[in-house]
Amino acid sequence: MSRRILTLLFLCLAVLAFVGTATAQDDDVPVVVIDLKKAFDQRLMDFAVQTLSETPAHLFVLQVDAPGVASGDLEPLLAAVDEAQAPVVVWVGARPAVAYGGVGSLLNRADVGAAAPGTRVGYLEPAVMTDSQMVEVDLDRFSGSTEEERESQAETITALLNSESIVVDEAIAGYVDVVSPSIGQLIVGLDGEVIARGDATFEIATADVIELDDGTEVATTSRLVQFVKPNLWDRFLRLATQPEAAFFFLVTAIAAATFEFYAAGAGVAAVASVVAFILAGYGLGTLPMSWPSVAVVVAGLVLYTWDFQRNRLGWRSIAGTVALIGGGLTFTTARPQMAPTWWIVLVVVAGMALFYGVALTTIVRSRFSTTTIGRESLIGKTGTAETSFDPDGIVVVDEARWRGRSHREAGIKAGDDVEVTGVDGIVLDIAPVAAD
Repeated sequence: MSRRILTLLFLCLAVLAFVGTATAQDDDVPVVVIDLKKAFDQRLMDFAVQTLSETPAHLFVLQVDAPGVASGDLEPLLAAVDEAQAPVVVWVGARPAVAYGGVGSLLNRADVGAAAPGTRVGYLEPAVMTDSQMVEVDLDRFSGSTEEERESQAETITALLNSESIVVDEAIAGYVDVVSPSIGQLIVGLDGEVIARGDATFEIATADVIELDDGTEVATTSRLVQFVKPNLWDRFLRLATQPEAAFFFLVTAIAAATFEFYAAGAGVAAVASVVAFILAGYGLGTLPMSWPSVAVVVAGLVLYTWDFQRNRLGWRSIAGTVALIGGGLTFTTARPQMAPTWWIVLVVVAGMALFYGVALTTIVRSRFSTTTIGRESLIGKTGTAETSFDPDGIVVVDEARWRGRSHREAGIKAGDDVEVTGVDGIVLDIAPVAAD
């Protein structure tokens, strides 16, 4: 009998110890803030799904600032929000953050929809969603007492948000439950809230009240707040997931390649061009591009190069400027959600004009910086072919490296002696040195 009592007592103590341990562990479970900024693509959504599915959390907060879903399927993310093991809050912030298209639909699917004052929500009808065009609305988020009332309320509010964006300054039924200027205030403000998810009920415990020396009581976070972001490589690629950024990287890549070509050698410009092409390629592959506009941008840069090669700026440069501005402002098809910022486009175009008209020209002219030496003085001089010519290549004349062009059918090989026969802008016309 005594053994049974002792055994029972031991089991009770073990259970109590287990419960105490579980409680202590729960107290240590953090609030996990998931950084979801810039246009949503498949990489970002996969990261969010993985975090929601695998990361222990007392509360998930999705910090959103995105103009929409640029590419990929939003449904797995919506499902991950529904199936998360902890309550999910979506917070649009900080000001001037936006949540447009399918991104705005997350507010309706989360347990709590929140936004900072001054942010924008709207254009909920997805501009781009490759695998699903409509997002199911959670009617339980609306306040009507009957399903018919909730449906009517949902139709009214959703229709408004589909057609335009509105500035958040107060709660929006079904979408924005809480208006909070910061994540810290949001987390503290949710303390004590009870949230039902399926058959489970969660009580949010995120704040403690402390008393200051003057007797004032202040609420502060009682849990560790863990901020998680995509890995470094993904963040690097996602630099180009804004239309104006993709536009900048495209024109920078071509301009740097042009400089490298006329500078006659591999260097910093070549590296910059490769990096810019990688980022531009990712942006062009992710965003909903207007390909005619992309072609217009490339044509504008070709016109700039055409004028530069002739060492003057004329009507081609003017036409190139117009092409860059027009192509840049219409760079994507998803407008207004993902329209490029107009003043950034103008700054980039102005930078390209200065680069071609001043910087690149100055660098080339620096080779002729003395008053006694000009381009024509090179005619008749001999040099050495640094590369084979077919028909273009690199030639060294007076210890300077130049782009050269051979008009002979017979190819010139590296190491051959050549003679400068003419100058075409910044390109030397060369011919093999006649044998004695």
